[in-house]
Amino acid sequence: MSRVAIDTSLELSGLFYSEPERWRPAPNWFLLRWRMLRHRFSERRILARYRAEAQVIDDLSAWACRLSDSEVDGWIARLSQLARCNKLIDRERPILLQGLAVLREVCAQQLGERPYDVQLMCVLAMLDCNLVQLAPGEGKTLSLGVVAVVFAWVGRPCHVVTANEYLAQRDAELMRPLFSKCRLSVRSLDSEDSGESEDTPYRADIVYGTSKQFLAEYLKDSLLLGDTEVNCLGLTVHFLQGVGEQQLKMRGLHSVIIDEADSILIDEAVTPLIISGPDANVNLHLGILAAKAIVDHLVADEDYRLNLALGDVGYTRRGERKLDQHLDSLPPLWQHPDRRREILKQAIQARDVFLQDHHYVVDDDKIVIVDEATGRTMPGRTWSNGLHQAIEARAGVTMSDPNKIMARMSFQNFFKLYRRISGASGTLQDINREIFYNYGIHTLRVPPRLPDQRQIHRFQAFSTEQAKLEHVVDVIRRFNTQKVPVLVGTRSVEDSERIAEKLRRSDIICHILNAKNNQEEADIVAAAGFPCAVTVATNMAGRGTDIKVADDVIAEGGLRVIMLEPHESSRIDWQLFGRTGRQGKAGEVLPMASASDDLFRKHLPSFIKPVLKVVRQTRYQNTLMTFLVKAAQQHAQRKAFRSRQRLNKNDARSKKMISFVKSKN
Repeated sequence: MSRVAIDTSLELSGLFYSEPERWRPAPNWFLLRWRMLRHRFSERRILARYRAEAQVIDDLSAWACRLSDSEVDGWIARLSQLARCNKLIDRERPILLQGLAVLREVCAQQLGERPYDVQLMCVLAMLDCNLVQLAPGEGKTLSLGVVAVVFAWVGRPCHVVTANEYLAQRDAELMRPLFSKCRLSVRSLDSEDSGESEDTPYRADIVYGTSKQFLAEYLKDSLLLGDTEVNCLGLTVHFLQGVGEQQLKMRGLHSVIIDEADSILIDEAVTPLIISGPDANVNLHLGILAAKAIVDHLVADEDYRLNLALGDVGYTRRGERKLDQHLDSLPPLWQHPDRRREILKQAIQARDVFLQDHHYVVDDDKIVIVDEATGRTMPGRTWSNGLHQAIEARAGVTMSDPNKIMARMSFQNFFKLYRRISGASGTLQDINREIFYNYGIHTLRVPPRLPDQRQIHRFQAFSTEQAKLEHVVDVIRRFNTQKVPVLVGTRSVEDSERIAEKLRRSDIICHILNAKNNQEEADIVAAAGFPCAVTVATNMAGRGTDIKVADDVIAEGGLRVIMLEPHESSRIDWQLFGRTGRQGKAGEVLPMASASDDLFRKHLPSFIKPVLKVVRQTRYQNTLMTFLVKAAQQHAQRKAFRSRQRLNKNDARSKKMISFVKSKN
C-alpha cells in the first residue's frame, strides 16, 4: 500500500497520526553550530522579508475592506481548498498574503481587533514553523488564533497548547467568532470531563488544552492500541483488523501551536507524564516509616552533608556510627546496602530538600505538588520511586500506595511526534541552541511595536533575608502613599504568606495569590493595576495574565514590580518583569537578592560565597550583586541544559535498543 493510500484511508476515517520520522538536526557538534550560526546571521534578513510581507498585507487592507460577506466567504473556501492540497503556505505565497489580509479584516469584524504589523510578522514566522519571541502585551493570543486557522484548513488535527486549563478555555472562547467565520470548529479540553461521552473535543478542527492533557490522552490511546505503533501504518493495520476508531479519543497528531513555548518545550521537556495505577506495597510503607525515624536522630552538617545541586548525601564518621546503632530498626528487605542508602536518602530529602508551602502544599490530607516555575498546583502529579510516600510520611498525612507504571513519555518526545511545531513566547532568550538541537526548529526575535519604556533597576543587595523583607515593606509603604499599584513576586507559597503578614502588621491592605487560592486568580489579577493596589503573588502572576493599568497610574510611572528573589533561570525573572511596561507603557521593576537565597546556595562555587557576606559593604554593591546573580543563573542554566541533553541522548539510545530487539524478534 502506498503512502498516499494510507493517508487517504485515515482521512476518511477521521484519524491521522503523524509519522515520528521528522527531520532532526544532526547530533554532530560542528554541523549543529554551523546551522545555528547560519540562522543567526540570516535572522535580520528573514525578519526583513517578513516585514516586507507584512507591508504587502497592509497595502491590501483597502482592497480587503471593500469585500462583501459573500466575497469573504468565497476567499475562505478558496484558501481552505489550497491548504488541503498543501499549497497555501509554501507554494502560493502571494495568495497567502491576500488571505491574511482577508483574515485581518475578519478579525476586526468578529473580534474587534485588527492585527498590527508585528503580529502579522509573528503569524508569518509561525506559519513557517518557527518559534517567535514577542514582547509581553503584543498580542500573542490573536496571533496564535490566526495561525490555528491556516493550520486547521489543512483538514488535519490542530492543537493549541496553553500554560493552564483556564487560559485554554478563555482563549478558545475568545477566538470562537473568528473560527466560526472561517468554517472551523473549536473546543477546549476539560479535566473534569469523564471521557465517557462520544462527543469528544478532539473531533473539533482546533483543540485548545494543556500539554499534560494532550499527552495523557495520547498515552491512553497508546494503551488501547497495545503493541500497535501509533502512526499512519500502525493505525491502518489496526483498522483493517476490524477494530473501530470509536475506541480512540484523539484524531491524531499533526500541527501544534505552543503558547509560552519556552516553559513547555524547555522547562517541562524532560518531565515524564505517567499513566499508572495503584500498587499496594506494605514493605515500602514500613521501610519509609523506619527510615523517617532513623533520620530524625541525624543532624544536618554534623551527621551528614547534603549536596543540594546533586541531591546526594554523604555521611560523617559520627553519622555512620549513628546509622549503625539504628539500622536494625529497618525491615529486613531494606537492610541491603543499596536499598538502605536509597531509602535513607529519600527520607533526608523529604526533610531538608522538599519543603511544605514551597515544593508542595497539603490539601485535604493529600500532598499536592507545586510547580516551581509557575507557582501553580499540579493535582494528580506524584514523585516516583517512593519519594512521594517519604514526603507524605514527613508531612504527617496518610501514605498513598505507590503507582504501577502502565505508560510513560516525556513532553520532549511527545512534541517530536508532531509534523508541524510552532509557537510564541515573551521569553525565548538564551535557549535557541537547545530548541534547535532538540526539535529542529529555529527561534526568531520580533521587535516590539513600541519602544520599551520599562525601567529595570539593578539587583539590590542585602546580607540577610530579614533585612530584605523590612526594606520591601518600606518600599511598598512609599509606593502606597503615592497611590501607585505594586506587584510583589515571590518564589514560594511560604514567602508570599510571610511578606503578606508583614504588610498586614504595617496596616497595608494586600491581596495574596498563590497555589492555595488559585481559584481567585482572575479576580485578583483584574484588580492589581488599580491605584494603591498591593498584590503579593508567586509566579502564577507571570504567565498568561494581562494586568490592566489605569491611565492615572501610567501617568505616575505605571505598575511597580518587586521581585523578592532571583530564579534559577533569567527567563522566569523576565516573565515577572513582563507584567509591567506592556505595549510601550511606563513601568518600573525592582529586583532584590540576599546572601541566603536558594540560587546562591545551590549554584555558586564555594570560594565565591564569602563575597556575599561583604557585598553589602562595598561601594558598588548592587552592581556586584547583579553580576553574581547572572553568574549563578548561567551556571544553573548550563547545568539544566546538560541534564536535558543527557536525558535526550539516553532516550534516543533506549529507543534504538528497543527497535533492535523488536527487529530481532
